[in-house]
Amino acid sequence: MISRNTLLSMAAIVGALSPMSAVARTARFDIPAQSVSAALSMFARQSGLQVIAPADLATAVTSQPVNGTLDTRVALKTLIGGTGLEVVSDKGGVIVLRAAAVGNAADMTADILVTAQRRLERARDVPISITAIGRQTIETARINELRDLSRITPGLLISNFSIGSPVIAVRGATNTFSQIGVDKPVGIFVDDVYIPRNSASTFQLFGLESIQVLRGPQGTLFGKNVTGGALVFDTGRPSYGQSDMRMRITGASYRTAELDALADVGLGNDAAGRIAFSARRHDGWGRDRLTGQALDNLDSVNTRGQLRLRVSDRLEALIGGDYAADSAGGRTLSSIGAGSDGDPRTAESGTPQNFSRAVYGGSARLFLDTGMGQVTSVTAWRGSHSIDIYSNVAANYIFLTGTQSQALTDDRDHVSSFSQEIRLASPEWRRGRFVAGLYLASDVSSRRLNQTALAARTGALVTNQLWQGRALSQTAAVFLNGTLNLTPFLSVTGGARYTRDHKAADLAFSNSINGAGNFAETNATRNWSQFTPRASLQIKPVGSTMLYVTYSRGYTAGGFNTQAATKAAFDAAFEPETLENIEGGLKTALFGGRLTADLDGFVSKYRNKQELYFNNLTRVLNITNAGKATIHGIEAQVAVKPTRWATLTGTYGWLDTRYDRFVIPGGAVLTGNRLGSSPKDKASAMLDIDAPLGRVRLIGNAVYSYTSQYFTGATQEGTLSVPAYSLVNGSIGLATLDRRYSLTVFARNLLNRDYVLIPSNQVVLGRYLGEPRIIGASLSARF
Repeated sequence: MISRNTLLSMAAIVGALSPMSAVARTARFDIPAQSVSAALSMFARQSGLQVIAPADLATAVTSQPVNGTLDTRVALKTLIGGTGLEVVSDKGGVIVLRAAAVGNAADMTADILVTAQRRLERARDVPISITAIGRQTIETARINELRDLSRITPGLLISNFSIGSPVIAVRGATNTFSQIGVDKPVGIFVDDVYIPRNSASTFQLFGLESIQVLRGPQGTLFGKNVTGGALVFDTGRPSYGQSDMRMRITGASYRTAELDALADVGLGNDAAGRIAFSARRHDGWGRDRLTGQALDNLDSVNTRGQLRLRVSDRLEALIGGDYAADSAGGRTLSSIGAGSDGDPRTAESGTPQNFSRAVYGGSARLFLDTGMGQVTSVTAWRGSHSIDIYSNVAANYIFLTGTQSQALTDDRDHVSSFSQEIRLASPEWRRGRFVAGLYLASDVSSRRLNQTALAARTGALVTNQLWQGRALSQTAAVFLNGTLNLTPFLSVTGGARYTRDHKAADLAFSNSINGAGNFAETNATRNWSQFTPRASLQIKPVGSTMLYVTYSRGYTAGGFNTQAATKAAFDAAFEPETLENIEGGLKTALFGGRLTADLDGFVSKYRNKQELYFNNLTRVLNITNAGKATIHGIEAQVAVKPTRWATLTGTYGWLDTRYDRFVIPGGAVLTGNRLGSSPKDKASAMLDIDAPLGRVRLIGNAVYSYTSQYFTGATQEGTLSVPAYSLVNGSIGLATLDRRYSLTVFARNLLNRDYVLIPSNQVVLGRYLGEPRIIGASLSARF
């Protein structure tokens, strides 16, 4: 039997690098019981498959014997039985193993398998600033939504203007546009599919295999060129010949009830199915004291299905579909001044609020192994519609005076998108590898936005504006990215993408109070194209350490202001923004993987940054290119495993952002101001415990996060400042030794801090707070 220390020093990749065309469905095996590493090497030679195994995560060292002519996957399942390893990916000729979720596994970043370069790799081997979170951490840290993710990720800030309008910023790259047909600088991707509208991106995070946050421009390899970064969600896939079911039932404060379930069904050697379901509801932790309406409540149902088929030895298909629906009473925007009762958990809007949304889609992914590598085809269709009704002003008109008025919004949109991506990923040759591909996408959006205003004291209708718009966005791109190994310790990566965007929009604007400016404009069109390169140098001075320096360029297409109040403002399309980024970093694993660290520093330069502001010359709110901005930053992620049963993870991000040129026509000079949604300091610490305690396991998780003060926009107004805040979440419980059953109690916002999501200064001062303290318990089972 070989020692664990020996395993920790072994290479992560074992197996024969035979051509994928040599993959056979059955083979003759003669593999005796022996060390896992030696057994996997023999299995690779005898099967003709390539096996990627994170040996440093293995929880046992002796394999099972395998003899006879067997199906290759059945033989592998037999071989790794009882070793603590499981199959996480099986794409024809390449099988990826990982440590099964027993015991405490530190699955943040270092050894998570990621697709940041459009192929499966360990995160520590990718020359990109990345936070990768595996399934176990998603569950134990109770990462249920995007804001939970931002607590433990440096450089990522997620907030909400309203329930349907999330604010997603990476390293200060964001915008607050709600117009249809415009692009966001941070892209959301689920199973390789781009989510085209932010109102459809705040979904519940359940049943995921991993989450990857890629910071900095991803202008070469991702479907839509994103200036600031990408959030990549992987739902995994079922295993052939295996059935499994996981379930978690939760009850908590505010009559919270949650059910999460995931079932894998083996349908023979060549087919497998998966269905995941999640239902959540809770009462509101806010209310409108004038109407009695519950606010910040939730009713949500999410389901996702997947069918995996091995069509032949070389071709595999993944067919998936999903549907989600949620509804809520609206946000608790509480007045600080007029009409305030001093309670930040009550609103004084006095008008009905409502939010409802449905998100749905389907995809077909095909994986074909060829002599030149693996061809991947991703065909997807997605749709969503949402209704968001809320008060823009924190106080009802009865509390207002003079010429003040209460603005109300009724926002309804519908989005339909189709995308097709085809890419070729070469094998891992001794001298390097490459990925090349083609991407096509078409999004059609429609929106009906009605904004009204009620006069102070009387409630008389003084504004009634209606925008009805439609936007078409079409994208075509070709890309190539390759790595050349100059020596065993030195490699270079280069890539480029050429993108062409076509935008078209229609807009009808009417003002029933004053119709002099009414207009209807159809078929406004613009085209843009951009070349976005990437280059990287990687040095591996020792086996588990990598140094890298990377240059990358990102691009966000231009568009039309489909919320313009004048024809001239609509016709004046805004131009694309670009961001150039240079960063250097270190990724290392020491003491047999018990200490891992990712450190990076970067400088980013914005050109033609897109901003929304009020033009004092035209008296119109419009989207315009603001000019230049510079971002400096440092990010760190460190994980320490002092014992087998405890892991401590820490993150820190420092941002220094500045507009180098930003002058509002006829108004303020914002040059020198910080970018919005860019806190200077952001930090977190997480302790994960999984310790055998007799016949059970003691399991626990504690997360501390800190976000320093920041402004929500470029004006640096004190009334639009979010004060610094810290949050503490935690859980403690017992599990069976094999983790099949567990019972945990948990607390979110344990110290019951009042922290601001969005401040408001429209007419009166107001604030929208995050969730209060939530205490609950969860029962989990795996069958």
